[in-house]
Amino acid sequence: MSNIKREKLMAAVLIAAAVVGVALAGSGYWTLWQSRNPPADQLMPASIITFPERKPLAEFILVDDEKGVFDLKSLESRWSFIFFGFMYCPDICPTTLYDLSHVKRDIIAQGISESDIQFVFISVDPARDKAAQIQRYVQYFDPAFLGATGSMGQLTNLTRQLGAPFRAEPETAENVYEVTHSSAVYLVDPLGQYAGIISPPFVASEVAAEFSELYRTNETPKLAQRR
Repeated sequence: MSNIKREKLMAAVLIAAAVVGVALAGSGYWTLWQSRNPPADQLMPASIITFPERKPLAEFILVDDEKGVFDLKSLESRWSFIFFGFMYCPDICPTTLYDLSHVKRDIIAQGISESDIQFVFISVDPARDKAAQIQRYVQYFDPAFLGATGSMGQLTNLTRQLGAPFRAEPETAENVYEVTHSSAVYLVDPLGQYAGIISPPFVASEVAAEFSELYRTNETPKLAQRR
């Protein structure tokens, strides 16, 4: 075999070996990457984060156009999904209320009675949002949704208990301003105890499935135990 042919053969062998080596190395690194980076479905946190110990809420009082008063007793006897926002909110609030309407639908589809749950939208913009307007606003998303608000002091009393801060931003024009608020939904059990938090993004079917499990595996204590 001539030197030229021998050199060409060796070059071909080296190229082939290099290709195989890269493939093997790539395969090894891919396997290692996969082991360190599990599939996305294994990384997704639970939709509902429940607390090891539930926190009883202190008395509060807000205004509910339908009942006149929305207070701690309004949370008794059913599970409450509470969301804080404001009517002039351009995106988060209407999107969340829309999502919650689907959460409610899917919870009922799980066999849970509508009378055992309630969804409450509390406006943290009392200067512009009045109770009667709020009620009409939330009923656009679901006729049974409740709306409430109160003075800044009354609102702060409840939001501090739930860890749901809010702040009115400076005006950009007369009576035109944004309100910074939490995008989470707060879960309160039928004894008026802070039970968990639901953070976005909200996948209605997942929230409903997790709530259904919570509902069925945690028997609701009788209200008499609260006293």
